[in-house]
Amino acid sequence: MPRKLANAEVIQDFTERGIACAQAVRNSIGPKRDLLIDVHSHLDLRRGLDLARRMEELNLFWIEEVTPAEPIENLAAINREAKAPTAGGESILGVKGFYPYIRGQAVDIVMPDPKYCGGLLELKKIAAMAEGAGLQVSPHGPASPVGNAAAAHVSATLPNFLILEYSYGEAHWRAELIDPPETIVDSTLILAERPGFGIALNERTAKKYAAG
Repeated sequence: MPRKLANAEVIQDFTERGIACAQAVRNSIGPKRDLLIDVHSHLDLRRGLDLARRMEELNLFWIEEVTPAEPIENLAAINREAKAPTAGGESILGVKGFYPYIRGQAVDIVMPDPKYCGGLLELKKIAAMAEGAGLQVSPHGPASPVGNAAAAHVSATLPNFLILEYSYGEAHWRAELIDPPETIVDSTLILAERPGFGIALNERTAKKYAAG
């Protein structure tokens, strides 16, 4: 759905198509596989509450960022009403930004993005604050293999870690960018045992595919 739509009919059309797509995915993967829906903050409170109700039968793993982060009261209202767990926070900066978000019970699962939230140490602080509030943490991506390695190392230290987003199939050269390449076994990203993040950047690949 394009940003900042004002036409109610167009918003409704995109919403109906989104629900139909989600239902098609659920039909394809079956009832037992996890299905996650990201609304990208497109809806207002009324439409968000309606969407959450209509998606109850899909048995979602989570529903993400139904409305914008402000006012927090809107997300909190959806969080109270939604049967599925709610998630969000990918664009929030730092502990100070996340404090009212967590205190306001905006979501069940906090999603700080290490690229935006203030780095790896700030991510740990945010996760600790979420832990104190009884919330789980799922660091937001998508990211390059370098960003994923950094986030994964932090995630491995978090007692309230849930899942880490991974961008599958977005770039055919992804496996060439770092050494050793990412290793995933049974849906788990295996951390390299080398010092630091355990990887080395392939400068030749990075230069070859650099934007512009």
